[in-house]
Amino acid sequence: MKLAATAVIWIIALFYLYGAAVHMFNILGLSGFDWRAAPLKWQVLDIAYLVIDLLVVAGLILGWKAGFAAFYVAAISQIVLYTVFRDWIVDVPEEFSVSEEQRGYLTTLVVFHCVTIVLVTSALWIRTRALPDPG
Repeated sequence: MKLAATAVIWIIALFYLYGAAVHMFNILGLSGFDWRAAPLKWQVLDIAYLVIDLLVVAGLILGWKAGFAAFYVAAISQIVLYTVFRDWIVDVPEEFSVSEEQRGYLTTLVVFHCVTIVLVTSALWIRTRALPDPG
C-alpha cells in the first residue's frame, strides 16, 4: 500500500511539472499569446504558480513537508481562483478574451485539483498508517 501511495504522489508531481511547463511556455510566449502584453494579473499568476508548481514537484518527490504544504496552497488557491474569482480571472481586454471552451477548462482544473487533494491526502494517510510493505 505504501508503494501505491508513493506512486500516486509521484504521478501528481508529474502533473504539477506539466503545470510548471505550461506557465513557462506562457512566460516565453510559446502558448499562443504575447505574454508581455497579457493582463498583469495573468503575468503575476503565471510567475507565482511557476514557482509554487516547481516547489510542489520537488517537495512531493523528495518528501519535503514544505512541498506538501505548497501542494495544498497551490490546489486550494486555484480552486478558489477558478470558482469564487472566475469572473475576475476572465475579465480581460478583448484581445485576451476567454472563450466558452476556455471557461470550461477552468472547471476541469477545479475538478482536477479537488481530485488531487483527495488523492494526496489519502496517500499521506496510507503512508503514515499502513503496515510496512513486505520484503
